[in-house]
Amino acid sequence: MTPPDLSIVVLAWDQLDLTSACVASLRAHTDVPYELIVVDNGSAPEAAAFASEAADTAVLNPENRGFAAGMNQGLEAATGRLVAFVNNDTVFPDSWASRLVATMDGYPEAGLVLPAVTAAGNPAAVRREPGVGVLAFPPFRAIPSGVVYLAKREVMEELGGWNERYPVASGEDLDLLFTFWSNGLAVVLDERVLVQHVSAATIAAKLTNRSAVYRANRLVFAHRWSVADPEDIPRRSACSPERFAANLEQARIAGTWMLKWFEAMDEAAVARKQAGTAGQARTRASRRSKGRTMRQRLASLGPVRRLVARRSRGGPA
Repeated sequence: MTPPDLSIVVLAWDQLDLTSACVASLRAHTDVPYELIVVDNGSAPEAAAFASEAADTAVLNPENRGFAAGMNQGLEAATGRLVAFVNNDTVFPDSWASRLVATMDGYPEAGLVLPAVTAAGNPAAVRREPGVGVLAFPPFRAIPSGVVYLAKREVMEELGGWNERYPVASGEDLDLLFTFWSNGLAVVLDERVLVQHVSAATIAAKLTNRSAVYRANRLVFAHRWSVADPEDIPRRSACSPERFAANLEQARIAGTWMLKWFEAMDEAAVARKQAGTAGQARTRASRRSKGRTMRQRLASLGPVRRLVARRSRGGPA
């Protein structure tokens, strides 16, 4: 049997309504030979059953293994020349696949091809309506969120897939972008394709500590890339050591700046929290002080209140 040109990997963690809408749009609007792989990351039985029934290949995890690990399971199951890594809170338009595939094949340096999206944590690829342009993001500067990434399977495998050192989710998409840029590969936006995206739907619904996860993972990213150790970053055989070293220096500069920025953000957040706590303490102290003052005033009025009471009963002053 001839492998399909495209493998589509959809990662899901509950949110059955979103996953079913995503799958329906993919089935209706994918216009190249493809296979649909759904990786279910420890969902409730109903959602896991849907993944098993709806996919050409289903990977069912008994627990949530995290975004990167789940996507790598999909990569391992893929047989297509190209792999589209898809968030489950997306809905796809007509001809999305043929356009992104044509862009990948027509752009020699393309490592990742992305559609425009209606919402994302980072606005680099966000658009209100489809456009007409195809453009490459400036390396290490414009950071499009990992909503839909199309890549060549052999390149993903050579670069080791998604980095699994980021717990749960967030940070792994930035890491993948920096890895591709370090290897001289372009990240290309096809504005002709606009994918509807809810943005962080699963994380918002499932993670009560998502702010802490975000903070921890962005520091993992920034510490890794502020060093950009060539022994730690995979290099493609097609990328010369000299070019790789020059690209890593650019990655190191960007990573160092991001590390300082993230640390400043965290320090500001701590300061705001401390200021809020101190303000609440001052408010409580002020209320207690006002309460004591009022009681003292009422107490000082005691003789007057008794005099008024006697007069109202017609007694002697």
